[in-house]
Amino acid sequence: MAEMIIPGTYIDVRAEGLISAGRVATGIVGVVGTSARGPVGQPVTLASFANARELFGLPDSYTRPEDGSNPLTLVRALEHIYNNGASTVVAVRVAGGSRAAATYAVQNGAGQSVAVLTAKTPGSWGGSIAIEIKAAEDECRVDGETHLADFAALNYGGIVPSAENRLRVFRGTTRRNETLNLVYKRTIKDEEVVRSPTPPVYKLQHTPVETVNAVNSLRVRKANGDEQRFDAGAILYNSGNPPAAGEVNINTTSGELTFGAPPDPQDSVAATYAAGHAAPAAGEVLVNTWDGVLTFAGDEAPSQVNGDRLVASYLVDRANCVLVTLTYEATREAYNVPDGRLLVELVNNTSALVDAQLAGSGSDRPQPGLSAYFGTGSNTPGSNGADAGRDEYAAGLESLSNMLINIVVPAGQNVQQLGAVLEGHLNATAQTDLERIGVIGAPGTTLAQALGHTAASDRMIVVAPGLRYPDGTRLPAAYTAAAVAGLISSLPVQASLTNKPLTVPGLDINFNRGEQEQAIKRNLLVVVDKSGLRVLKGITTQGEGQPFAAIPTRRIVDYAKYGVRSAANPYLGRLNNSRVRSAMQATLEAFLTRMVEDEALTGFDLTVTATRAQEIAGEVAVVMTLQPTFSIDFIRVVMNLR
Repeated sequence: MAEMIIPGTYIDVRAEGLISAGRVATGIVGVVGTSARGPVGQPVTLASFANARELFGLPDSYTRPEDGSNPLTLVRALEHIYNNGASTVVAVRVAGGSRAAATYAVQNGAGQSVAVLTAKTPGSWGGSIAIEIKAAEDECRVDGETHLADFAALNYGGIVPSAENRLRVFRGTTRRNETLNLVYKRTIKDEEVVRSPTPPVYKLQHTPVETVNAVNSLRVRKANGDEQRFDAGAILYNSGNPPAAGEVNINTTSGELTFGAPPDPQDSVAATYAAGHAAPAAGEVLVNTWDGVLTFAGDEAPSQVNGDRLVASYLVDRANCVLVTLTYEATREAYNVPDGRLLVELVNNTSALVDAQLAGSGSDRPQPGLSAYFGTGSNTPGSNGADAGRDEYAAGLESLSNMLINIVVPAGQNVQQLGAVLEGHLNATAQTDLERIGVIGAPGTTLAQALGHTAASDRMIVVAPGLRYPDGTRLPAAYTAAAVAGLISSLPVQASLTNKPLTVPGLDINFNRGEQEQAIKRNLLVVVDKSGLRVLKGITTQGEGQPFAAIPTRRIVDYAKYGVRSAANPYLGRLNNSRVRSAMQATLEAFLTRMVEDEALTGFDLTVTATRAQEIAGEVAVVMTLQPTFSIDFIRVVMNLR
């Protein structure tokens, strides 16, 4: 809308004239391969090679692979990619049918499983996770325990009265949160029962005494060290008859003890028992510490019918808990829990190492005194799935289809194994405006085998020869391809790879002049020893004399297409008329002019048009005729933007 500055003078700001092209990525590398750990089938953007090793683990020995026949490929390829200048890398781990995640079944004292812990990702790394279970040294905390229906008791007994304990009730009808005061029926442990001299009476200090056979017990220690114990069956409550020898009667109101055979004066008596509490007042809830039973005041009990919710947090006595510790390299996770249920909950909420699943009800306490490794005994050992084949690599490439990737590498694979899959991927992504090139190794270990490749694509680069390490280890050309991909990603689009140095340990084959000429004729990108290890000629497999035989030409045109889309995108959805299209053309010309200034193009011609039908549909036709640097070809690009 025009704004009046002074009478008769108006300024109208058209936003279209302020739009410029954004930055365009040119060196993002996508890599697909097998590894010892890490998520399967999920693209991960890496921060560095150290990050890659931390996430995917170290590669196994190429000559003595862990599974006997299939060396791991991903991290080995990533090393060469990063060594040659790559900065932004997206990695996808793939795994074959042999993959398995290491497990450990946590058992109770009867040898029954209460929880099964499973390494987060498949792989042999899981076998290095150590598990230790020992008696807890501190009370364990139950946090946020929620009840929607059964409000009669908390999940755990052995509750420790503490100021940390909280119990809140959300009232469904009034939408109010109420925090209730907690009062306790306590468990009195090992109370020394003092004998009053006159009359000689043993009396418990806390009353009333609750009749809880699972809790109540007395011990009489004789002067000679012998001990007599009174448990359920030997303890009577408010009996009208005198107890027999070996029995004791408890007056639950006064706490007075009557023995069938009274202890000698020099004997000591200790009692563990449940002590009661008065009924809860308004705003209070009475908690049985030994079994977690709740008693609410009056009509304050939560109701499922009303949609009430009870949330409790409390401490459980250390005697009822165990400490489960998981250790992997520098990572250590500790879980102080009373049973398998809470172990599963805590592990699934917080663990970076494992997932957990209940076995049975999970309500038993894990047996302490354990120190072992995942996958041992009857547990499942981890397996890397290094036998990944054509289908798994195809799925890995598919996971990169909708991402901005400029260069893609199938780690450890040659064109004979995966060339058709890679070419299909490159063609499909070019149709969805996510153009990229693929770099893959030549087949075999000899020049004759390498020359036998049949690839003929303007988006595919086939690399030879393989690599040789100082210790004599030989790697196939797939890893030379990874190094070339890293080099490409580090160079601007207009830079040629010809005669560029490559950071690799050594070459498996040193091609002579005649062999080099043969390789070029068969559209092989070869690395030669020429004052260092260098790329002989940067070519695709399209074929000599074809417009995209030179890698820079392919990259320049793709860069121009990405840039045009980026620059045109802010215009799409605006008014599609000649004024807006003129502004769009000016923005696109500015972008292409920068390419000329950067020496990616020597010239260009551009038109932006739309028919009446295209105007109505919000479509624009962009036709570019590009003159890439170092090319005698004129590349015509037609783009319909909508």
